[in-house]
Amino acid sequence: MRAPSQDIIHLHLRGRQPHPLVQDAEDWHALSAIVQRMLFWCGGSIHGCRCEGREMRFAVAMGQASVGAMAHHIAGAYAIHLRRRRGWTGRMFNHHVTIPIDGELFLDELVLWLHRPPESGKAAGAPPDGCWTADSAYLIPKSLPWVTTERVLAALSPGGAGRSAYIRWKAQPIAPELVAAWTGRARRPRQASAVAGHATSRREDSEPSNIEKIARFVAAYSHLSYEEMRSASRKRVVSRAKAVAAVLCTRNGASVAAVARLFGRSRSTLIERAERYRETEPQVFAQADRALKAYLEREHRRRDDQSVRLRPTHLDRHRAGPADVTIFAGARAQEVEDGVALGKR
Repeated sequence: MRAPSQDIIHLHLRGRQPHPLVQDAEDWHALSAIVQRMLFWCGGSIHGCRCEGREMRFAVAMGQASVGAMAHHIAGAYAIHLRRRRGWTGRMFNHHVTIPIDGELFLDELVLWLHRPPESGKAAGAPPDGCWTADSAYLIPKSLPWVTTERVLAALSPGGAGRSAYIRWKAQPIAPELVAAWTGRARRPRQASAVAGHATSRREDSEPSNIEKIARFVAAYSHLSYEEMRSASRKRVVSRAKAVAAVLCTRNGASVAAVARLFGRSRSTLIERAERYRETEPQVFAQADRALKAYLEREHRRRDDQSVRLRPTHLDRHRAGPADVTIFAGARAQEVEDGVALGKR
């Protein structure tokens, strides 16, 4: 299993005063200017931000400077802004908290969580007092020049539909295990697979047809077991099957990052392998794509036929059992059960 990359930091700044740190547009503009200046001096990039109550949270990609220096630039300059504008005295911030994040697997999840809609009775589009996010950077290109969106949008949809995918996934809940790790309420997983393997993963639960089902189909199509597909094996047949699954999943609405979480691999590794096979064996993807489409069409017709047969009598439900289907011309017949292809070894 690969060692998880930790190039992304969840930076958490906590105020000491019993008042929201960012209360209106003037405060937000001041913070934006401060973060831009910090990036000039420290390098790196900001992928997401949430200021709510006495907390500021950032998804930070590290540059050459330390995360402590980045936190000092933001907290120190914003403390001066608060003293000048509100007359506050004393220390403005507690010591910052940093939590390393595996950016290849969880950056998009972190940004979506930071930009989640606030719990407020105000009309949509009007940020409530004390809750401001960098959500607009993903909805309106270049509206916040200090927020870098390309990496997250590419993770959500390598095909170029990242903005629509961002809007769609932002409405979905985030796995509680991830939130607990990001907020420090639980021990952070030592390996990405510790979280990726949970059945409560948001996208694996909400996209079974686009991820798990397709991965099972590719496993059967490649004469592998589903367990082999999810293993850390570096055999060529397993590596190629994972690349094929990643491409087929993205063509059917999923993201490479979601597939990477399922396999415990980095998104960049899957994309690199898929590109290599695209150059050397492009027919692999075309054949698998045709086989998957044919399989899904047969499954759809089978369900329709079962529905027509069962609707008038409501009897003999047990007779709607597995049916033998041909996954690919020239390949062996595969057993289909509950809409999932299971390969016979």
